[in-house]
Amino acid sequence: MAYTKNELTQLKDFYRDQLLTDTVPFWFPRSFDSVHGGFLLMRDADGTLLDDDKAVWVQGRATWMLATLYNTVEKKKEWLDGARLGYEFLNTHCFDTDGQMFFTCNAMEAPFASEDIFLRNILCNCCRFVCQGHR
Repeated sequence: MAYTKNELTQLKDFYRDQLLTDTVPFWFPRSFDSVHGGFLLMRDADGTLLDDDKAVWVQGRATWMLATLYNTVEKKKEWLDGARLGYEFLNTHCFDTDGQMFFTCNAMEAPFASEDIFLRNILCNCCRFVCQGHR
């Protein structure tokens, strides 16, 4: 199916509006963990925190998204502060001594090592991209 230029513009406007007026405001800044760093993203539909575990790959995605929003949409201090919070958490608490990434950390920054080396390698490479490629 081919879209007209007008339809593509309408879709772009719809998704931008959904992202910036619904999705991002739901998650941020409420998910910023100002005590331990990173993000508390295990939430119910009403925003209630369900769990304080932090999946490291999601920490990387949230960090990348906030940095990308800051660099491409608007220079909002809140987005930059959130990206820094995630970046510092990833670099400080999410790398094992062998250079691989932990799979999960809890809110107290204690890592849960993943025994699945394949997942750890993928996670490590993705988070290195976030931590080292976008300074």
